[in-house]
Amino acid sequence: MRIGFYIANIKHSDGGIYQYSIYVLKMLIKCSEVNEIVVFLSKEQKETFQQLLSHPKIKSVYNQSNNLIYRFFKKTAEFYMTRYYLTNKRNSHLLSLYKIFNPDRWFLNKFALDLLHVPRQHSPAYLLKFPVVITMHDVQHFHFPEFFSPIERIYKSLSYYTSLCECEHVIVSYKHIKEDIVKYFPLTDKQVSVCPVPMDQDWVSEDEETKPMQVKVKYNIPDQFILTPAATWEHKNHLAVIEAISILRSEGFKVFWVATGNKTNFYDKIENRIKELNLSDQIKFTGIVSDIELKELFKIASLVVIPTLYEAGSGPLFESIRYGTPVICSNVTSLPETIDNSAYIFDPHDHKQIAELIKKMLTDADFVNENKINSKRLMNQFINNNYCDQFISTYKSVISNNITHPKLN
Repeated sequence: MRIGFYIANIKHSDGGIYQYSIYVLKMLIKCSEVNEIVVFLSKEQKETFQQLLSHPKIKSVYNQSNNLIYRFFKKTAEFYMTRYYLTNKRNSHLLSLYKIFNPDRWFLNKFALDLLHVPRQHSPAYLLKFPVVITMHDVQHFHFPEFFSPIERIYKSLSYYTSLCECEHVIVSYKHIKEDIVKYFPLTDKQVSVCPVPMDQDWVSEDEETKPMQVKVKYNIPDQFILTPAATWEHKNHLAVIEAISILRSEGFKVFWVATGNKTNFYDKIENRIKELNLSDQIKFTGIVSDIELKELFKIASLVVIPTLYEAGSGPLFESIRYGTPVICSNVTSLPETIDNSAYIFDPHDHKQIAELIKKMLTDADFVNENKINSKRLMNQFINNNYCDQFISTYKSVISNNITHPKLN
């Protein structure tokens, strides 16, 4: 099987999508039925993915230059695709124009692939000579519309609609995402496959290590700290941890919190709340850190806290389990199922409950040890799960269906 894997422009600030892409690529390398992986990426990513790209199974293809002419044709093609769907797919001429103008379509059709997998919600092109599979990570805007502006909600709904309708198949990591897609979009059960995130391997290469002292000195972090790796999107619920830390301080219990990840526009509200509660000496927002530094922070943190209000699945939860770091998380979506122990979950709206659980994890040695034993049990399950089977079975089904019922390209 010759699989195309399109990761161009996926970067650290994409958070979970970035790590998911690495997990899947590592898995594909291991799959015996995949003979070659054509990885499409941008030149800026060469250093980030250097070690993976050196594998003999991988052929690296750098995406065409993002110049003015390219952007003009790309935007024009997107306009025609959008108009096609806004007119309820009544004017096939618009779809023909999309096929003519999309530069990525001409570029990708040069390659003889059995299938193209795009590990994010949108493919750069559809109506190709081979089937396109996308990974849909969430439809959060339906559950928390208040976190998005009206324009963002319109854009997401329309772009997801076109993407889901034009791709040949959709992969999701969790059953609840599949249920959402089938509920909100005109897709059937057979068009969406649940393929769990391949968590049997580390997303950071084993030979990439740093020293604990270097990280602590660089970011001015004390010996004991709690960690939350997440971009400052509103749904990540950083404000709840701030309130919990304030409650603990009022009780005479001081906690230092490190939060890594991209600082979004919502960070201003977070920073204002920190100042209002006079907690600046107990909280450090580092922004994006390197993969190696984040791995080290996981290893030396006293506790990882995941307060999210919505998550398809939590990478930081998986990583905490992998590194044996004590971890607690909110009781939303797939998180309770992942951690598989109600003792370590909390209501993300209940600041006092979060505070109490943080304190217990930092003071009760037996409770911490039980948490680590739970993580070890879960990690053994991850290692023994054959993720390849689910992905390869999906790929084969899509390829077979495309041969039997090809689209007119």
